[in-house]
Amino acid sequence: MNTYEFVANLVMRRVAGRPWRVLDYGCGAGEIVKFLRDRRMDAWGCDVFYEGGDSSRDVPAELRRFIRRMESSVIPYEDSGFDIVLSNQVFEHVPDMEAALREITRVLKPGGIAINVFPDRGVWREGHCGIPFLHRFPKQTTLRVYYAAFLRATGMGHHKKNLTAIQWSKDFCEWLDKWTYYRSRSEIHELFRRLIGTTTHAEEEWLRARFDGRFDVLPTALQRFIVRKMAGMTLLSVKDAP
Repeated sequence: MNTYEFVANLVMRRVAGRPWRVLDYGCGAGEIVKFLRDRRMDAWGCDVFYEGGDSSRDVPAELRRFIRRMESSVIPYEDSGFDIVLSNQVFEHVPDMEAALREITRVLKPGGIAINVFPDRGVWREGHCGIPFLHRFPKQTTLRVYYAAFLRATGMGHHKKNLTAIQWSKDFCEWLDKWTYYRSRSEIHELFRRLIGTTTHAEEEWLRARFDGRFDVLPTALQRFIVRKMAGMTLLSVKDAP
């Protein structure tokens, strides 16, 4: 099960057959929107389609009327229009998380749920390139270029193409500098709780879905720790009533 299916199934379990309206914030090519609409759910999407990951050309023709482009981080939908707003691997690419969460809160109905899956700074591996701890180095530092190149030369890393280890490392470090914003878990918690409402973790649901419940014997706190360090956080936030 990939993260698209996991997040879509998280949504489906919360909806449980009710006529809820769902927004995929940072929907990319619309994989989750399609998954949900194929199951007769009222799903929509929006994305800035940023230069570091523009998948607008990959949106299927039949989905284009359900997906809108965001301008200046403004979600192009009405106030209190959605019961659920989800995001999958989005917030590590958002430069102004506070502005983004204010917009999500605006379009959520009171009592609505924000479901967000993304890594915080504490994750052990930078997921885009596959190099452990690379995201913890200060940006624009030469040391991390050589660190990543060394690990790439040992066989680690993703999207290698035909690049030399050092060129691959330089390219990825430049991309990370420009397009990623890893934050501490405490900062993320403070923003979600202040701007949306009651926020809880649900990483154990990821572990259960990924491994068919084989780790259910472990304490929930340990399950959550494992997933946060190996993959990322699963946050559920309920919008407070006015």
